[in-house]
Amino acid sequence: MSHESPKCYLVRTIPELIEKSIVGIGWSDYNFSEMETSQQVIDAIKGDYGIGRRANQIRRFFAITDGDIIVAPLAYSIAIGRAKGGIFFDPEYIKFDRANQRRVVFKLNENNKIVTLPRGEFSEAFQRRIRVQGMTVNDLSEFEPEIMIALSKVESGKDYSWKSQFEEKEQKSAEAFKDQLLSHIQTGNTNLQTGGIGLEHLVRELLILDGYDANIMSKRAMPGKADADIKASRPDRCSDTSVLVQVKHHSGFSNTHGIDQLKEIQKLENSEYADHQLVFLTSGSLTPEAYQYAEDSNIKVIDGHILSDWIMEHINRLSLESRQSLCISSIPTIIAP
Repeated sequence: MSHESPKCYLVRTIPELIEKSIVGIGWSDYNFSEMETSQQVIDAIKGDYGIGRRANQIRRFFAITDGDIIVAPLAYSIAIGRAKGGIFFDPEYIKFDRANQRRVVFKLNENNKIVTLPRGEFSEAFQRRIRVQGMTVNDLSEFEPEIMIALSKVESGKDYSWKSQFEEKEQKSAEAFKDQLLSHIQTGNTNLQTGGIGLEHLVRELLILDGYDANIMSKRAMPGKADADIKASRPDRCSDTSVLVQVKHHSGFSNTHGIDQLKEIQKLENSEYADHQLVFLTSGSLTPEAYQYAEDSNIKVIDGHILSDWIMEHINRLSLESRQSLCISSIPTIIAP
């Protein structure tokens, strides 16, 4: 039964599930539907390998009730609908780590496809929030007014048009492109410089496009086992955000070696890097234990999927050299009607 004041949640999932009017999240080693409370799930995960601040994401997923508004981000757009029913578990999606699921009533068009809205229709603050990676389930209550207006548009069907249909096809094309791009980066099927150097220069360019001053560091810049590849800073009127990035060009799963190299920086006494945010970037993936290890060490992780999103965000601003190295064509593509 729906309640009078629905809450608004972001649930970051995969397009395949959204097309089925489902949102699914991770921790697929645990069947949430077999547990009565979020705390039981949290205690189970904590007992096995720890959970840290991510426990709040599980609490939010359990807190969703019928009628709550669910925002599911896509590459250029969002799907928006109302939650319906409880948590269920689909073992088919264990391989995607999205087996814990909920159903969402998304508006369908006359072709039985989910109606989406372009991200550009929303405020800049809202767009920034849904771009933040690493947060699978988030509270969007501060954006409730514009979310409710958007939901009203979707449910009325008035804004659905040729433009919206085109954006759906563009979305699917973008997702396929990102998957192919990441696969090529992981397998070395690009013209990036070998030995990880090419990926370091690409990450430096992405940081610059984000507004940072960024430079590749000398391999002798730090003592002992401490190491980072890129130093970047982004000053403004009130603060100075400084980061150190360790870059690994991997396929499959990365081990914790790069995280350990960054942890050595934390041990340096009287270090000029004491106030820097440490970032471990890999073109591969990490195990849940490795993610937790990084979080416990106050080290931010950017994995291959986040990297491909980052590249996609700046694809039209990347240098010609970088686009050619990634084998990205500059010739426009026709999307069939």
